[in-house]
Amino acid sequence: MSEALSAPSDEAAAPGCRLGPLYWACVHNDPTQLQAILDGGVSPEETTQVDGNGRTGLMVACYHGFRSVVALLSRCPFLDVNQQDKGGDTALMLAAQAGHVALVGLLLNYYAGLDLERRDQRGLTALMKAAMRNRPECVAALLMAGADLTAVDPVRGKTALEWAVLTDSFDAVWKIRQLLRRPQVEQLSQHYDPEWPALPGLVAQAQAQATPSLRERLQTTLSLPFAQSLQEGGVLDHFVTLTTSLASPFLTTACHTLCPESPPALGTRSKSVPELLDPVDIH
Repeated sequence: MSEALSAPSDEAAAPGCRLGPLYWACVHNDPTQLQAILDGGVSPEETTQVDGNGRTGLMVACYHGFRSVVALLSRCPFLDVNQQDKGGDTALMLAAQAGHVALVGLLLNYYAGLDLERRDQRGLTALMKAAMRNRPECVAALLMAGADLTAVDPVRGKTALEWAVLTDSFDAVWKIRQLLRRPQVEQLSQHYDPEWPALPGLVAQAQAQATPSLRERLQTTLSLPFAQSLQEGGVLDHFVTLTTSLASPFLTTACHTLCPESPPALGTRSKSVPELLDPVDIH
């Protein structure tokens, strides 16, 4: 099974349907016009109009990466974020397989009722499609929002990780395995501790190592330095965790998290902002 991005919208109306200004504002990436249309009110028919590919304005915006349009549409009434085009793709699938991680984040965080496990006509989920297209950041966003890593497609019976391996999507494979090793976000919201528990052990290990020989010193001196990735659990990794934690004295925020004791975790469904604010009287 090969995975390729669906063709972009042909900007032609479906039979018997004339596309309205809402759709065209999305296609032309015109947030000013879209805002004016939303302020004037829209009908359910305008919101659900589709083109010749069966795509709504939201789907087209997600395909092309129109961030401002997707952000505005989160407040559009009557919008079905899980609506599917002729190939079974949803807005989330189109954004994820195209690698638009900012749009994936908008959909996950600001669109209530988003179905992460919706499948296209071949039985592929958004996570599988992102993995097959080697979109590691989109894969991470979906997994930390609760996408099912154990789900398999009905044709080959493969998970997202297996599809990533099969399609040589090495970055996606590495990201999934990294998240499996560290499945929960460390935000240190209520338990900020500047001390690093692993530090004494690392210092003792370094002190116990034998003094390098003259040959080893010469090799180190004459070797060209190459950029290396941050070591997991290393000094810089710990420094980043501390300086970006919610309770860190290095970070000042104008708001507080609604779920300080429930950080994102692999396989745990995260609520969107509308779902979190629903029981709160914001008036």
